[in-house]
Parts: sequence; structure tokens; C-alpha cells
Amino acid sequence: MSSTLSQLAATVTPAVITIDIPPTFDIGPITLAWHGLTIALGILIGGLLAGRLARSRGLPVEPLNVIILLVIASALVGGRVYYLAETGRLLEPSRWLAMNGFTFYGGFIMAAVTIAIYLRRSGHGGAYLDVCAVALPLGIAIGRIGDVINGEHYGAQSDFLLAVRNAHPDALTPNPELAYHNGGLYEVILGLAIFAIVWPLRDRLRRRATATTWLVLALFAAGRFIEFFLRNDSQHVAAGLNSAQWTSIFLLAVAAVGAWWTLLRHPHPPRRGR
Repeated sequence: MSSTLSQLAATVTPAVITIDIPPTFDIGPITLAWHGLTIALGILIGGLLAGRLARSRGLPVEPLNVIILLVIASALVGGRVYYLAETGRLLEPSRWLAMNGFTFYGGFIMAAVTIAIYLRRSGHGGAYLDVCAVALPLGIAIGRIGDVINGEHYGAQSDFLLAVRNAHPDALTPNPELAYHNGGLYEVILGLAIFAIVWPLRDRLRRRATATTWLVLALFAAGRFIEFFLRNDSQHVAAGLNSAQWTSIFLLAVAAVGAWWTLLRHPHPPRRGR
């Protein structure tokens, strides 16, 4: 009896998430990639949410159109530059315009700096940073769905209940028969979790301009620091940590300094009228 149970247990497949969807699909003569489609949807939905929030706060929505364009351009350039620097290929011009090889942190940092410069020069202030910060986690969560389908940013083989087996032969994981930690899925979950935290606090945090921005930055940095223990697509640098984790530590420090600066500027936030 015991041997029968042992044989039965050996044949049980671990409960993992199985996805059998091709990375691209055709609509008539047009071939679309899930990766690009979900990123576009993330930008669209995030932009619509930011616009709704801006209108509710009496802010003109026109600057958001500029911000969205800056996000797209900065994410492409910054993501590519960071990837090339991380892999030691930044000084190889032949690789500058390749269509694969982008990192989230490169695009994120360059977009944040570019938007901050634009808002400062245009005189719009930190209110727009907070509006974008509220919408950002949801946009990222939607945008990362394509990574889950493609099997991008995978880690070690795993039978963890959130591990993903990309069964389609065109997926990017090494073996369609095995499940792996999926960085895309973890970032979908991280984005949704941060949005669930920030959305209910959006009006309370509004009392101190840029407080929402620093909170979102800190949560993303902390979440990604943990996440990269399960991923293998970032170069190891020092002390057993990879470049993404060291970037997370840097961004946590930036968020801490930013929050301290915000508290100095607004030690007693105005109370909302009743």
C-alpha cells in the first residue's frame, strides 16, 4: 500500500501556472506582439487614470500629454542604455539600435529625471509628480502582462505555486516542459499591491506635495530588491547582490532623502475643510 502511494505521489505534477499562448498573434496581415500591446495598454490606462485624478484636483490635463511622450521616449532610451552598460556593451555602436535588451530601471530612472526637469522648467510643480505616481503602479502591472506571456525575465526552475510554465515553443524560457520563477508575474503582483496601497491614501498623501512620489518609489525599490533574489537576468556586482538590487538600494536612499525633504518643506500639512 505504501509503495502504491509513493508511486502515486511521484506522478503528481506540482501546481504551477501554465500559459500556452504565442508571444505574437496576427490580425489580418498585421502581426502584433503581446509585449508591445500590453505596454501600450499600460500607458493608455495609466494615462487615463492620471488624467482623471488631475481633473479631480483642478489640474490642467495638457501637461500629462507631454509627460506621456517623455515616458515613452525616456523609457526606450534609458532602458537600452542601462542594459548596454550592465552587459558591458555600451561602447559598441552596432548594438545601440537593437530591438531587444531593455531594463526597467534604466527607463524608470531616465523617465523620472526627464519628467522632473520638464515640470520644474514649466512651473507645474510636484502635484503632477504625485498624480503620475498614483497611476504608475497600475500602468506597470498591465504593461508587464506581456512579459508573463512571453516568459521573459525568468529565474530558476521552480514548483512554487506562482511559478510559470510557458508551454508554447516560441516562449523565451529554456524548456516549455518546466516551470520557472517569472519576473514579469512578480512585477504584475508588485504593481497591483502598490496600487492597492497608494490609491486609498491618495487624498491623505496629497496634503504633502511629492509624498506620494517618494512612497511609490520606495515600495517599488523594496519590492524589486526582494524580487531579484528569484531572477537571474541581472549582472552580479558585489556582496552577493546584482546590479538591479544595488540600484534598488540607491533608489531607496533617494526616496528616504526625498521624504525627509518633503517633511521639512511641509511639517504641518493643511487640513481639508469639512
